[in-house]
Amino acid sequence: MQLRAPYTVRLFCLISSAVLLLIFFRASSNYPSPKTIQFNHQNGSIGHQLFSLFSHIGVARTIGRIPVINTVNNSALIDQLSKVVVLRFPSILQQFSIVIQPITPINGRLGTIDTPYENPIKEFSEYATLSIMVDGNGFKSYKYFNQIRSEIRLWMMGNAENVQEARNLITESLRDNFKFCVHTTPETQKNFTIKVVSQVLNHYTKESEKVMLVVSATDPKFSRQVFQDPRITKFDIEKFSLVSSPPELQLTFSRLYCDAVLVTSPYSTFGWWMGYLAREEHSPVFYLDPEAFPEHKEINPHDYFPRHWKKLVNTKKTS
Repeated sequence: MQLRAPYTVRLFCLISSAVLLLIFFRASSNYPSPKTIQFNHQNGSIGHQLFSLFSHIGVARTIGRIPVINTVNNSALIDQLSKVVVLRFPSILQQFSIVIQPITPINGRLGTIDTPYENPIKEFSEYATLSIMVDGNGFKSYKYFNQIRSEIRLWMMGNAENVQEARNLITESLRDNFKFCVHTTPETQKNFTIKVVSQVLNHYTKESEKVMLVVSATDPKFSRQVFQDPRITKFDIEKFSLVSSPPELQLTFSRLYCDAVLVTSPYSTFGWWMGYLAREEHSPVFYLDPEAFPEHKEINPHDYFPRHWKKLVNTKKTS
């Protein structure tokens, strides 16, 4: 014969279970859903991608929201990032919540053609929506992420294999040399760049006994032209070209080795990142006068160049 619990006991257990479930669901409903922020990321070079991704993280930190990348909105970006950023710099995407959800409509904006930086606290402090989808003009301002610079510099070291590959680009006997790194573009692979390089070398060869000139160029012929020019050969220095190294490895090289950086094309986003990621947080970074590049006047130099960077004036853009 099967014994059954008294009716009152069973009723008590049923009511107790119902009360516990009610308490659980009320607690769950009262727990606030996390507020998120998405950016309308555009495909582009690694320099443009880093501006967009780090601005996304920096703004999220500033206004206390979770940075989210919706793969439906950014499927092409995810595909592009998986080829470089995920492999070499996995810590970057680890800062995001990656989701798959319906396309999120744009309901916020940061930056205009004339003003790349707008204060995110001022723009979004009154947003009560759970999710903000932000469009912008490339987010090309260090002010969006400068507060997390130490973390960015750590993330851009990359994984162990990436660091070792960058470290091995130069022999151990040359690693203690003072390294002056120069980034050029097809627009600046000309005579005026060699003139400026010579002027800066004249300064550093007086300060350091062992100096290495490192050139990041798209054209190997220009690297050879720099190294063989009489204005350069007069200095007793080591010379090294990054022309055969992929762009992402060049950035890690700058992070490990570049004691000073010259950005010959001031609005080159890749050259900008070589400067921002230089060996020390306050390593000297020089850039040519933006006035010589009027085609980029839509970028506000006060928002684009960190304050401690040094603009080289009286440098004429001539062949």
